[in-house]
Amino acid sequence: MTLPDADALDRAVERVAKAFEGVTARAEEDGCGRCFGAEEVALLRTPGVPLPEDLVRQVARKDPFHWDDRRSVVQRILPQLVVVLAEGDDEPDLMARGLAAAGWQGWPGEQGAAVAGFLDEWWRWTLRTVSPPVPAYAVFESCVTASSSVVPWLRRWAA
Repeated sequence: MTLPDADALDRAVERVAKAFEGVTARAEEDGCGRCFGAEEVALLRTPGVPLPEDLVRQVARKDPFHWDDRRSVVQRILPQLVVVLAEGDDEPDLMARGLAAAGWQGWPGEQGAAVAGFLDEWWRWTLRTVSPPVPAYAVFESCVTASSSVVPWLRRWAA
Protein backbone atom coordinates (compact mmCIF):
# COMPACT_ATOMS: atom_id res chain seq x y z
CA MET A 1 0.00 0.00 0.00
CA THR A 2 1.27 3.48 -0.78
CA LEU A 3 -0.75 5.64 1.57
CA PRO A 4 1.28 8.24 3.52
CA ASP A 5 1.71 7.70 7.27
CA ALA A 6 -0.26 4.50 7.13
CA ASP A 7 1.92 2.08 9.12
CA ALA A 8 -0.90 0.94 11.42
CA LEU A 9 -3.27 0.58 8.49
CA ASP A 10 -0.62 -1.38 6.56
CA ARG A 11 -0.21 -3.73 9.53
CA ALA A 12 -3.99 -4.21 9.71
CA VAL A 13 -4.04 -5.09 6.00
CA GLU A 14 -1.20 -7.56 6.56
CA ARG A 15 -3.10 -9.21 9.46
CA VAL A 16 -6.08 -9.72 7.16
CA ALA A 17 -3.84 -11.24 4.49
CA LYS A 18 -2.30 -13.61 7.03
CA ALA A 19 -5.63 -14.58 8.63
CA PHE A 20 -7.20 -15.47 5.29
CA GLU A 21 -4.18 -16.88 3.50
CA GLY A 22 -5.18 -19.93 1.47
CA VAL A 23 -8.94 -19.53 2.05
CA THR A 24 -10.99 -20.28 -1.06
CA ALA A 25 -14.57 -20.55 -2.15
CA ARG A 26 -15.93 -24.07 -1.67
CA ALA A 27 -15.29 -26.55 -4.48
CA GLU A 28 -19.04 -26.81 -5.15
CA GLU A 29 -19.57 -23.02 -5.27
CA ASP A 30 -21.19 -22.02 -8.55
CA GLY A 31 -22.21 -18.46 -7.78
CA CYS A 32 -24.55 -16.58 -10.02
CA GLY A 33 -23.90 -17.91 -13.50
CA ARG A 34 -25.43 -14.81 -15.00
CA CYS A 35 -23.01 -12.42 -13.25
CA PHE A 36 -19.86 -14.55 -12.99
CA GLY A 37 -18.28 -16.82 -15.57
CA ALA A 38 -16.93 -20.29 -14.87
CA GLU A 39 -13.36 -18.95 -15.11
CA GLU A 40 -14.03 -16.30 -12.46
CA VAL A 41 -15.63 -18.80 -10.09
CA ALA A 42 -12.70 -21.18 -10.69
CA LEU A 43 -10.31 -18.40 -9.62
CA LEU A 44 -12.29 -17.95 -6.42
CA ARG A 45 -11.82 -21.67 -5.73
CA THR A 46 -8.05 -21.54 -6.34
CA PRO A 47 -5.80 -20.83 -3.34
CA GLY A 48 -2.82 -18.52 -3.51
CA VAL A 49 -3.64 -16.97 -6.87
CA PRO A 50 -4.07 -13.19 -6.88
CA LEU A 51 -7.47 -12.20 -8.18
CA PRO A 52 -7.92 -9.49 -10.80
CA GLU A 53 -8.89 -6.27 -9.03
CA ASP A 54 -12.01 -5.92 -11.16
CA LEU A 55 -13.17 -9.38 -9.99
CA VAL A 56 -12.57 -8.42 -6.34
CA ARG A 57 -14.60 -5.24 -6.83
CA GLN A 58 -17.37 -7.04 -8.72
CA VAL A 59 -17.69 -9.81 -6.12
CA ALA A 60 -17.66 -7.31 -3.27
CA ARG A 61 -20.25 -5.01 -4.84
CA LYS A 62 -22.74 -7.68 -5.82
CA ASP A 63 -25.56 -8.62 -3.54
CA PRO A 64 -24.03 -11.18 -1.18
CA PHE A 65 -26.84 -13.60 -1.97
CA HIS A 66 -25.25 -14.28 -5.37
CA TRP A 67 -23.27 -16.99 -3.58
CA ASP A 68 -24.21 -20.28 -1.95
CA ASP A 69 -21.52 -19.79 0.70
CA ARG A 70 -21.11 -16.04 1.22
CA ARG A 71 -18.64 -16.58 4.02
CA SER A 72 -16.04 -18.45 1.99
CA VAL A 73 -16.37 -16.16 -1.03
CA VAL A 74 -15.98 -13.02 1.08
CA GLN A 75 -13.05 -14.58 2.93
CA ARG A 76 -11.42 -15.43 -0.42
CA ILE A 77 -11.51 -11.83 -1.65
CA LEU A 78 -10.90 -10.19 1.72
CA PRO A 79 -7.08 -9.84 1.57
CA GLN A 80 -7.37 -7.90 -1.67
CA LEU A 81 -10.64 -6.18 -0.75
CA VAL A 82 -9.12 -4.41 2.27
CA VAL A 83 -6.42 -2.99 0.00
CA VAL A 84 -9.07 -1.72 -2.42
CA LEU A 85 -11.01 -0.15 0.45
CA ALA A 86 -7.96 1.50 2.02
CA GLU A 87 -6.66 2.86 -1.27
CA GLY A 88 -10.07 4.22 -2.23
CA ASP A 89 -13.24 3.06 -3.89
CA ASP A 90 -16.32 5.01 -4.86
CA GLU A 91 -18.74 2.45 -3.36
CA PRO A 92 -17.17 1.17 -0.14
CA ASP A 93 -20.57 0.79 1.55
CA LEU A 94 -21.64 -1.77 -1.07
CA MET A 95 -18.43 -3.69 -0.43
CA ALA A 96 -19.01 -3.57 3.33
CA ARG A 97 -22.46 -5.07 2.87
CA GLY A 98 -20.87 -8.39 1.92
CA LEU A 99 -18.86 -8.44 5.14
CA ALA A 100 -22.01 -7.98 7.19
CA ALA A 101 -23.87 -10.68 5.25
CA ALA A 102 -20.95 -13.09 5.69
CA GLY A 103 -21.23 -12.73 9.46
CA TRP A 104 -17.58 -11.81 10.08
CA GLN A 105 -18.22 -11.00 13.74
CA GLY A 106 -18.85 -14.69 14.36
CA TRP A 107 -15.69 -15.88 12.64
CA PRO A 108 -13.06 -17.64 14.74
CA GLY A 109 -10.49 -15.62 16.74
CA GLU A 110 -7.80 -14.43 14.36
CA GLN A 111 -10.17 -14.00 11.42
CA GLY A 112 -12.78 -11.88 13.22
CA ALA A 113 -10.06 -9.91 15.01
CA ALA A 114 -8.29 -9.16 11.71
CA VAL A 115 -11.48 -7.75 10.18
CA ALA A 116 -12.28 -5.71 13.30
CA GLY A 117 -8.70 -4.42 13.39
CA PHE A 118 -8.81 -3.38 9.75
CA LEU A 119 -12.10 -1.53 10.11
CA ASP A 120 -10.86 0.26 13.24
CA GLU A 121 -7.55 1.29 11.64
CA TRP A 122 -9.22 2.32 8.40
CA TRP A 123 -11.61 4.59 10.32
CA ARG A 124 -8.87 5.95 12.59
CA TRP A 125 -6.54 6.62 9.65
CA THR A 126 -9.34 8.36 7.74
CA LEU A 127 -10.08 10.65 10.68
CA ARG A 128 -6.40 11.61 10.99
CA THR A 129 -5.74 12.18 7.29
CA VAL A 130 -6.27 15.56 5.66
CA SER A 131 -7.37 14.22 2.26
CA PRO A 132 -8.11 10.50 2.55
CA PRO A 133 -8.89 8.62 -0.69
CA VAL A 134 -12.38 7.85 0.65
CA PRO A 135 -14.32 10.66 2.36
CA ALA A 136 -14.84 10.21 6.10
CA TYR A 137 -18.63 9.97 5.76
CA ALA A 138 -18.25 7.03 3.33
CA VAL A 139 -15.77 5.19 5.58
CA PHE A 140 -18.08 5.79 8.55
CA GLU A 141 -21.07 4.46 6.61
CA SER A 142 -19.05 1.44 5.46
CA CYS A 143 -17.87 0.59 8.99
CA VAL A 144 -21.43 0.91 10.28
CA THR A 145 -22.70 -1.32 7.45
CA ALA A 146 -20.01 -3.95 8.00
CA SER A 147 -20.50 -4.07 11.77
CA SER A 148 -24.25 -3.35 11.96
CA SER A 149 -23.50 -0.83 14.70
CA VAL A 150 -22.86 2.88 14.87
CA VAL A 151 -21.53 2.91 18.45
CA PRO A 152 -17.87 1.91 18.05
CA TRP A 153 -17.34 4.30 15.15
CA LEU A 154 -18.85 7.24 17.01
CA ARG A 155 -16.68 6.41 20.03
CA ARG A 156 -13.53 6.41 17.88
CA TRP A 157 -14.60 9.72 16.33
CA ALA A 158 -15.16 11.24 19.76
CA ALA A 159 -11.74 10.04 20.95
